[in-house]
Amino acid sequence: MEIHQIDLQGQIRMLKVLKKDFRILMKNERGVALMMIMTAIILLMAIYGEFTFESKISRIKATNVMDRSQARLLAESGLQLAMTRLKLYKEAFNKVESDPGIKSQVPPQLLNQLWEVPFIFPIPLGAGASQTVKDTVTKFTNDSLLEGSMRVTVSNISNRMNLNLLRFDTSKAKSQGPDGSYEDEDNPNDGIIDTNPTAIQNNVSIDQTLYFLLKRLVDEKREKDSAFDDRYSRINYQELVTNLKYFISDYQSMMTDPLAGDAESRFQKIPLTPKYGPLASASELYAIPGWNDELIELIQNEFSIYPSAQIDLNKLTSNMLRILVPRIDDEQIRSFFEYRDNPEAPKFFNSINDFKKWVVDIERISDETTFNDRIEKFTKAGISFGTNPNLFKVISEGLYNRSTYTLVALVYMPKQENATKVQRNPNETEAEYQKRLTAETNKATQLLEPRIIELQIN
Repeated sequence: MEIHQIDLQGQIRMLKVLKKDFRILMKNERGVALMMIMTAIILLMAIYGEFTFESKISRIKATNVMDRSQARLLAESGLQLAMTRLKLYKEAFNKVESDPGIKSQVPPQLLNQLWEVPFIFPIPLGAGASQTVKDTVTKFTNDSLLEGSMRVTVSNISNRMNLNLLRFDTSKAKSQGPDGSYEDEDNPNDGIIDTNPTAIQNNVSIDQTLYFLLKRLVDEKREKDSAFDDRYSRINYQELVTNLKYFISDYQSMMTDPLAGDAESRFQKIPLTPKYGPLASASELYAIPGWNDELIELIQNEFSIYPSAQIDLNKLTSNMLRILVPRIDDEQIRSFFEYRDNPEAPKFFNSINDFKKWVVDIERISDETTFNDRIEKFTKAGISFGTNPNLFKVISEGLYNRSTYTLVALVYMPKQENATKVQRNPNETEAEYQKRLTAETNKATQLLEPRIIELQIN
């Protein structure tokens, strides 16, 4: 009993001591001030850290904007350089064409070097470069006002058929029928595609050509890709071609096509109002019923929507070669590329006659009369073949620090044809006609100023 009383008294004394100490601590404001100071320091440090971080981010952003602006200026300078080189090519081409003496001595591939050689800045030096060359390049780099690096390439894309040739317009009509409707005598708008595999031998119209190449490309991919085969096992080529023609053709003219009504119904289901005008951009193809990414990618190396006066024989693809010479086989196609693109002794086609020599004399795929008749059919269909490029793709890339700016421009150089269309006279022999045709063809062709028809920014 006494022990319990002693413990209780001790606990009471301890509580009194603690109470006294607590009162002392509560009266001591120095501890509270220290806590406030520490809290303020911590807050200031957090604010300082945030301010420093934001300052660094802003500085990086400003640097990136400046670098990108510099890269853009480099890319624009490269594009201007490419346009200058194409203008020089135009001047040289026109000079050569207007002087028969010079034309016989200057091959087209020599003129092409004015634009086809890539330009890189700073100019790269090979391991075997002499000291004189190194000093010259170093002086050029130091004297130039350019900062950063630049890469400019110009490529010839005059090897594709223009899809806008599918466009049917009453302004092209040549005669008026008994019922008052207009008809194009050389290209009647019956709208029906001949699905016979040999039809391309006689019918070289753009719609028949599109069908032939599209079917071939689809069949080739179906053999390699089972999933693609499942998706396109029931593809309707006639519908695809008709939809495209309906989208770009003059409305009244297209109504002469017996399949136009079906195409109109398909556009109404989307709904989409056709353009009734030529394609201005490849992206417009995606709006046409039935045309999607896969099909457009298949034909993008054979067709374009940009104007081209002629298809460059020195850039013919294997598929385009099959269109031009339908009886050619795979072995002869390999022979053609070995003949034309031999790295040791390449053969350049300077005229359609050079190509005819390979077809008629070297490979003997067809005779001269058959070849000439086929070329004449292509000409009537609005498709010509030659050796002078007039459609170019320019890629100009500017690099400054970590920024890259790329411009992709499509440049068109129109041709002013002085030769008139040559019609065969009824009483004219083949030799007389060819002589007259050659004379007209050899008339000077003049290139006009290059112009940018599409510009992409990457």
